[in-house]
Amino acid sequence: SIIAHRSWGDKVVEWLRVELNASETLLQLLEPGYGINPAACLVSIATTLLVMGGVKESKLVTDIFTWLKVFLVVFMTVGGFVLFDSSNFTPFVPPEFGTSGVLRGAVSSFFGYLGFDAVCCVAGEAMNAERNLPLSIMITLAVVTTLYVLAAISLVGMQSYEEISPESGFPEAFKANGIEWASQLTAFGEVFTLPVVVLISVIIQPRLQCALANDGLLPPMFGELDATGNPRKGAMFAGVLMVCFATFIPFSYLDDFVSAGILIAFTVTNCSLIIMRRESPESDPKLLPKLLVWFNIFSFVTCLTLSHGTQSPVGWAFAFLAGCISIFIATKISRKCPPASTFGHATGKASQIYGSKKYFST
Repeated sequence: SIIAHRSWGDKVVEWLRVELNASETLLQLLEPGYGINPAACLVSIATTLLVMGGVKESKLVTDIFTWLKVFLVVFMTVGGFVLFDSSNFTPFVPPEFGTSGVLRGAVSSFFGYLGFDAVCCVAGEAMNAERNLPLSIMITLAVVTTLYVLAAISLVGMQSYEEISPESGFPEAFKANGIEWASQLTAFGEVFTLPVVVLISVIIQPRLQCALANDGLLPPMFGELDATGNPRKGAMFAGVLMVCFATFIPFSYLDDFVSAGILIAFTVTNCSLIIMRRESPESDPKLLPKLLVWFNIFSFVTCLTLSHGTQSPVGWAFAFLAGCISIFIATKISRKCPPASTFGHATGKASQIYGSKKYFST
């Protein structure tokens, strides 16, 4: 969410400078230096206040902006294919980047898939969550992945990868092809619709904090709800942190940092789910945690080698060996660690809080 706040603030400054030729006085106010971004500060405060007002108001705004953003992505993708030049795909893998560069690019863009956990974080406010939650995640994943891939292909087809702007890819590509009106439209659309990402991130954070507080993992303050059932205090706390980070930390520092953090968070979540669903055999009570630790170590080594060590046959061989060991450990977990008799092995505090439900909120 912090990276979305900062990205929007940077895009606003770029849009005003390049597309509207804003005055130097205004640009000085929006870009005073020292890494400070007042535009990111303003959008962070606005979205926090909207979320504190209640989920119904937030949902209406989110729905409107989401559909506008989908239409914008479809417009840019179709426009890219209309201007498609197949020669831009030669070479298909640029020699200066190679396979490791492709993998590093995939890691850097991983935060683009962060929004799927947002669906889970608001599951408590969904109707028929047991059916609708998995369905919504799968549909969203399929639609977004398809749009993501098609947009990337159309952008590279429209402009050589060496000339693509890292700040405003599609607007600059349309401008390079002489389609000025499309450049103006996409530049405005990016600035106008990006706050939906900011808003969604601010909606989910206080609800996640509320669930953690109900499980006893955060102070009770974060679990308090107002008269309308809104975690107002949690929203205020999360909002203040996001305002500070988005205002004072440049996008270049946040990009890889957030992507790495999301990968770690997803890894921990997946391991936690395995521990909740399976258990160690009675002969070796600590087998499952040990296998999970080794699985993550060898998975990390595999990915690290693929990203930075594929320049030689030795690197490829090492990555292959580490990958095979990871698969072997995963197979051993499946064979040696039977399914848990009760989801989460609920005892102690979990049973006291949830009784017959036998699970944690988180």
